[in-house]
Amino acid sequence: MLKDKLISEWVQVFDTHEHFGDTWVYSPQKPTIDLAKIFKGAYFYLPRNIKKMCEFLQKGLGSDALNSLRSAFIQLYDIDILPIKPEKMVLLNNKIKEAYQDSNYIYDTLTQRLNLTNIILDIKPQFWELWKHPIAQTTIRIDEVTFPFTKVDTYEYRPRKATNQIEQYSEKINNSIDTLDDFDDVLEKYFNSLRYMANTIKIGSAYERSIHFLYENNEDGEITKIFNIIKKNEVKIREREMRRWGNYVVTSLLEYARKEKLPVQIHTGLASMVETNPLYLLDIMRKFSDVKFDIFHGGYPFHHTIPGILTQRYNAYVDLCWMPILSQSATKRLLRELIEMNCSNKVFAFGGDCENLEGTCGALLQIKDILADVLVEFIDARKFSLSDAVDIGNKMLYENPKKMFC
Repeated sequence: MLKDKLISEWVQVFDTHEHFGDTWVYSPQKPTIDLAKIFKGAYFYLPRNIKKMCEFLQKGLGSDALNSLRSAFIQLYDIDILPIKPEKMVLLNNKIKEAYQDSNYIYDTLTQRLNLTNIILDIKPQFWELWKHPIAQTTIRIDEVTFPFTKVDTYEYRPRKATNQIEQYSEKINNSIDTLDDFDDVLEKYFNSLRYMANTIKIGSAYERSIHFLYENNEDGEITKIFNIIKKNEVKIREREMRRWGNYVVTSLLEYARKEKLPVQIHTGLASMVETNPLYLLDIMRKFSDVKFDIFHGGYPFHHTIPGILTQRYNAYVDLCWMPILSQSATKRLLRELIEMNCSNKVFAFGGDCENLEGTCGALLQIKDILADVLVEFIDARKFSLSDAVDIGNKMLYENPKKMFC
């Protein structure tokens, strides 16, 4: 079968996005795993009681997130969870626990069964050393520094009690951050301290605010005033001021990316849904025209904008991580348009975007299946050959992200 032939040819895979470290708590060698945690790490928040778990899963029949996990369970544990029955879940739970008795299970599966040559971990820095491995690199992600206030329904922001990463780091190196100049100094030192494992910057602030970032350099002194309000950690702050503060820190991030020649990954689409359309990135991509931007999740549900953005901004790329778990049909439509508009060299097809091995496996199986379907359509329409399709798939799954991140 032509589709199977294509899939068998795509061996090496580059994974642009994982959340592993935050789920496995302490170490990949000693994870605390059960079936409920596996589902949670792949966007299903289920009760631990097996009977109730089955009832919840029954409601999710037909969803691509569930289909993704189903394919992973078949691949890894030879168990098809459909039709959903408690005895199947008990058997699957036992098989999962047994598999994780092997301290090498995670990395062996990633490298030997899934053929992943690289993974980029989007996890907290305190977990980095636990996940140090030849295939693993990390992101510099400091959204809680950018947004140290918590959003409320009135579009004001209230202070948060927890210390952010910069505050923690300033205490560690015994540097004060009493002034904005102090903050800028510690911020750059913090970036440098994370550089040893990081090969990209990640901005995930779409959950907190608009992604309409503007260049901000404090020429009018307003950032100093906003910083002083934030330092007091007492009063609410208006959205307009928080936008300027966020823009200021994002500008610092992008200046650092420019200096270090680092690509920048940006979460778009599903999140707050308020100004999270990737079109809002055009201003900042134009300002930082020498920085490469990796637009996450295919922009879904604003994915129709992506081909246009990629053709207009030469420093824009699209990452399909998470998207096949959200909607296979939307992913297919986007891939067709990207190929039709000659954007194949700007596509990163795979990022698991899950907190566990099983979610990653399912996402990979999904995107390979979707990509093969789309390419077979082009072959059948005599727009290119099987050999061409193999090359395009290899570019999207491996060569394109390798060129960006290695």
